[in-house]
Amino acid sequence: MKWYQKLYIGENVKKNRELLIKNAETGVGMPEVYLITLAANEHDLFDIFRADILFQPVLHGHCPLIVGAAKGWHEAVDIATGIALDAYRQNGDFDVRKFLESRIPDGEEMIYEYPMEKLKKRKLFRFGK
Repeated sequence: MKWYQKLYIGENVKKNRELLIKNAETGVGMPEVYLITLAANEHDLFDIFRADILFQPVLHGHCPLIVGAAKGWHEAVDIATGIALDAYRQNGDFDVRKFLESRIPDGEEMIYEYPMEKLKKRKLFRFGK
């Protein structure tokens, strides 16, 4: 998964950034944690979804750049709104990607990929056995 180097984190999950990322990477349950990503299409600015959706390996491997994390839908919407407004104030438009890139000092990477730990294989439940 790809994480924005200067990840926006809500007050309710700010305590332990590394644990939050590790849990998302390994598929550990995180009740009420929402991730904010750059939109998967060209018409929207962001996608916001519950972190536990990443339990599905196919989604885990195709997650867009994660730019924020929050506890609860409303906090996630507030963070996404704040990012969009900051982009508008700085650049006069809603080009969020350009704004996020401008926050990274020259020579540093915008995206950080944490060392991926293997997802645990789940046992299949079989009826009648």
